[in-house]
Amino acid sequence: MGNRVKAYKLFVCLIVFVVITFLWISDSLSGSTVKERIVVAPHPVLRQKAALIDRQDHEAIQLLIEMADYLDDSVRPIAGISLPQVAVSKRGFIVMIDEEAVIMINPQITKLGQDVPSLEGCLSLPGQYGYVNRNSSILVEYHDEDWEKQTLRLEQLYAFAVQHEHDHLDGILITDKMLADVPVSTRNSDIPLE
Repeated sequence: MGNRVKAYKLFVCLIVFVVITFLWISDSLSGSTVKERIVVAPHPVLRQKAALIDRQDHEAIQLLIEMADYLDDSVRPIAGISLPQVAVSKRGFIVMIDEEAVIMINPQITKLGQDVPSLEGCLSLPGQYGYVNRNSSILVEYHDEDWEKQTLRLEQLYAFAVQHEHDHLDGILITDKMLADVPVSTRNSDIPLE
């Protein structure tokens, strides 16, 4: 009887150890994998036109969810991150809107406003910042992670962030659009994009 109790306790301890180890590994992988996967120019994926995501592409959708968690947990302010920036040439990205990571799959943008200068940086171009003309107001249609169709009207910073990430889906970097001169009138640059 005593050996059975010891064996049972040992078995329970082993199960608890395995579960804790599994949870620790999966948690550390989800957070660190995204950061470690970020590619920098001149990585070729940053210049490709990304492919549409299929509703059954669970791998891409799961990666977007992990990227959203990464942005939610990020210490420094990051406005967004796209799949091409983690070496996956597919049409999806995450943008922080009202302190919430919003997943946008196969987004389509309609420009509603006028072009204004925006000071931007990019995770794939570390240390580089410059002014880029962005539309001040947009309508973006996309699918969310549950494949529900969504539509948002965004202005200023949020509109700039969506346009920045959308450019990544078409192989465009901020260095392709940087203005030669610093504009006279600019938006508040306290929070650089990406």
